Amino acid sequence: MRKYLLPEEGTFYKANLHSHSCLSDGKFTPEQMKEEYKKRGYSVLATTDHDALHCNYHLTEDNFLIITGYEISIRSDDDPTPHAYRKVVDLNLFAKDPYNVTQVGYNPDSVKWLIDRGKMTQEEVDAIKYAGGLRDMHYYVENVNKIIKCANENGFLACINHPMWSLANYNDFVNYEGAFAMEIYNHGCYALSGLTDSSVVFDDLLRAGKKIYCLATDDNHNGLPLNHVNSDSFGGFTMIKAKELSYPEVIRALESGEFYASTGPLIYDLYYENGYAYIKCSPVKDICLTTRGRRGERRAAYGNELITEAAFKIDPELYGYIRFTLMDHEGKRAYTNAYYVDDFLEKSGNL
Repeated sequence: MRKYLLPEEGTFYKANLHSHSCLSDGKFTPEQMKEEYKKRGYSVLATTDHDALHCNYHLTEDNFLIITGYEISIRSDDDPTPHAYRKVVDLNLFAKDPYNVTQVGYNPDSVKWLIDRGKMTQEEVDAIKYAGGLRDMHYYVENVNKIIKCANENGFLACINHPMWSLANYNDFVNYEGAFAMEIYNHGCYALSGLTDSSVVFDDLLRAGKKIYCLATDDNHNGLPLNHVNSDSFGGFTMIKAKELSYPEVIRALESGEFYASTGPLIYDLYYENGYAYIKCSPVKDICLTTRGRRGERRAAYGNELITEAAFKIDPELYGYIRFTLMDHEGKRAYTNAYYVDDFLEKSGNL
């Protein structure tokens, strides 16, 4: 019996789930960002400006969806350590209801800079609705978990942003609770700071028993022209498979892990059948299977050849979970979520 790991039915919608507009420290208006992403085949954009939650859902069209969200930075501003060495853990919070503008993790001190830069008025700040009390303006794991818990209780999905940039380490990440996803790739961090992907962090969390998904995002601020080699737009995206392009359905697909992350390659099919996992994709140089342990596999093309599919025999005793990384001829990668062997073996009738 075939078990689809990515859903068989539905349509893949290309999404950027991390963006910054002129409402905080980005250069484009939300309207401009929407138009630029539409031109390039995207269907979903989460507007996640810093520290203050703005609802841009009114920009949604039949063929383009705006997700309501914002980014919160958890740091200790009174820490004398230079900023370049200080832990700064950022979370993207995505509202399950597009009209939910009740903030969590709020503190008036966190939005002073928006007033100073003319992004918000004092009257707008005074009108902010928030839940969960005022945030402790210091970084420590318990504070991160308190904010994530409050976010979940108030209708938000929480994502751990750019782990390589945050300077948090294994002892931090392994103790975070309640995030539905982490960024395995953040294009702004790569394009502007040379920070590569966070695959090691992802496997560390999975191997520690965290059931968490992975996203690829832009985190665009658009400080450089869109055609600049270091532009922070259009480099990381998430392909969400949903039955329709509606807010409830896209949120449901995100919560259910019905998506994959990419910087280029596309995945068309991923399923398990008769002891094997099968993957079909756009042309790539290699496809790697990663598991809970050190045993994995790689399928690679010879010379200038490319491959578009592969089959991997699944060992239920050794693997624990499986996930795939694909690399194309330009070195761009796609990353699947982790799939737990006991789950799909049971659902496919093999246990």
